Amino acid sequence: NTHKHTHTHTAPSKRIWQTHLHTRTHTHNMKQLLSTIYSKDLSGFTWLIFFLPSLLYFTLTRTIYAPTHSSSSSSIFGSNYRIASSIILQSPSSSTNSRNTLETLFYIQNTNEPSGPGGSIQLSKPLEIILQPPSSTFHHLSSSTWVHDEELGRGYLLVSDSGYSGRIWRWEVGGGPITIGKTLHMENSGCRSKIWRGDCPTNHHVTHRDDDDDNHTTTLPKKEIQNYGSGGITTEIIKGSENAHMGKLLVSEWGERRIVRIEEDGSRTPMAITVPSPCMSGDKERLNTPNHLLYTPWGNLIFVDSLSCDATDDGKVSSGAVYRIQEAVNVPALPVSLSREAHSWNDTSSGETETKEPELLYNGMDAVYGVTLSHDLTSLFVSGVVRGNGEDVRALIVKLPLDDDDDDDEEKEEEEESSDDADKKITMEDSITENTADASSSSPMGILDSKSKVFYDVTPHIHPSCISSNNQKEETPLFGAMAVDASGNIYMTYTDGVLIIDSLTGRHIGTIPFHSEDTHHDDGALLTCTKEDDEEEKEIPTSIVFGEDGYLYVTTEHTLMRLKARVKGVAMPTNLVVPSKK
Repeated sequence: NTHKHTHTHTAPSKRIWQTHLHTRTHTHNMKQLLSTIYSKDLSGFTWLIFFLPSLLYFTLTRTIYAPTHSSSSSSIFGSNYRIASSIILQSPSSSTNSRNTLETLFYIQNTNEPSGPGGSIQLSKPLEIILQPPSSTFHHLSSSTWVHDEELGRGYLLVSDSGYSGRIWRWEVGGGPITIGKTLHMENSGCRSKIWRGDCPTNHHVTHRDDDDDNHTTTLPKKEIQNYGSGGITTEIIKGSENAHMGKLLVSEWGERRIVRIEEDGSRTPMAITVPSPCMSGDKERLNTPNHLLYTPWGNLIFVDSLSCDATDDGKVSSGAVYRIQEAVNVPALPVSLSREAHSWNDTSSGETETKEPELLYNGMDAVYGVTLSHDLTSLFVSGVVRGNGEDVRALIVKLPLDDDDDDDEEKEEEEESSDDADKKITMEDSITENTADASSSSPMGILDSKSKVFYDVTPHIHPSCISSNNQKEETPLFGAMAVDASGNIYMTYTDGVLIIDSLTGRHIGTIPFHSEDTHHDDGALLTCTKEDDEEEKEIPTSIVFGEDGYLYVTTEHTLMRLKARVKGVAMPTNLVVPSKK
């Protein structure tokens, strides 16, 4: 019994001791392992501290996305953005291939619901209003351009405000988890002297960040805002650069009535001050409100301006024209010592720099509202208004062959070919009965007037009140800003949204409405531009541009919107720039 009793108590004690010994051994081994780890240099793994949170942010912001049908969209770390529209409207006359085309351009929701011609397609990534600050912050947005920063390795959007003395704003997402947003890029961007417009109006106080609380600004009536700020802006193309958006900034100064290039030292080199008059042959006029600046692959600068001409019956009318400065990239920089003096110059030849004078490229419309290059860089698309006999007014996009070969035989041959296609020219009897290039016996012909062909008639998409009102002097264009993607599709803004037109076929593909609930795209339901006393002011689209961040950006007078796109904008080559002859 004694033996059995001892055995009964000894066995459990032995197991407990073995367990205790095993635990001590395991603890000792862990200490040795930790000691070995701590003794090693782990500095090479510090990147994990930054990589893992970034990976988590990337995953969450792409898997958790606000529903398309809500009134706002957001990411976990981003801002809440109001949704302007979550649909695309197919053209009523388009074929079933329209949806297939739109699916290659934008992010479409996967649905089994049929959407025939004229139907709507739901966007999985909608049109967002990313900036809609008080009217005292954005007075009158007029232009936008994308800029690539080589040092940052990314780009940002610049937006030009023509209100008062002007500002240029900068919008960027940034490289981190939190959007940088809006910052002030340039103050008094369009008016700095008292020479050409009288006193430069004072810019009202605003905060420099879109997320700051601005409780000290006052909203002024729109009619009191003077547009002496900056109009069109673009970046200069640099020969041989990796990106066509890396050059110096060009600014249309509406207050100074000129186009300048901002140099690295802050001086402003005048690029254009006077232009050939679109009204009288042989005359020159100082620029008024130049806009829609763009460079060609050869380094030529193209821009649009609207000047006043004497009419026979109704006083002053606006006449728009397209101008070109050959080899504008080779204009030498103006010395800082002459920058202030240049405000009083009447011509670019007034200084020591040699600048080629602008030439009248196209003068075939009563008013020009937009210009852009084709995707193959061989043509220009120009939008505007053409008047016929009586009350016949058309909103058109014309196509101009853009070649630098001025061989007379080629021009004559092209003129003969274009005369055979009279049904496509502006002067066709069933469209405009009067030759717009010769609307007045004293109106000069532009270099490309005889080569112009009607590419697309925008008139059916726009209410008559939105066309005729645009012929008034200094009236904001209600349509016509254009951008082209790499596939050749044209995106043109108008009062109701953005028209998408295939530049290869001239076919209307679809429309991005500014408001999802709009039904005015049906026949007979176009929105009027006539404002009633109890109506709010209509937001007028002013610019459209592709960003290299994958978004299509659209501005109205007071808002900045964006739409995620699958397609990119046209990639401009830089190896074709004509070198300086020095």
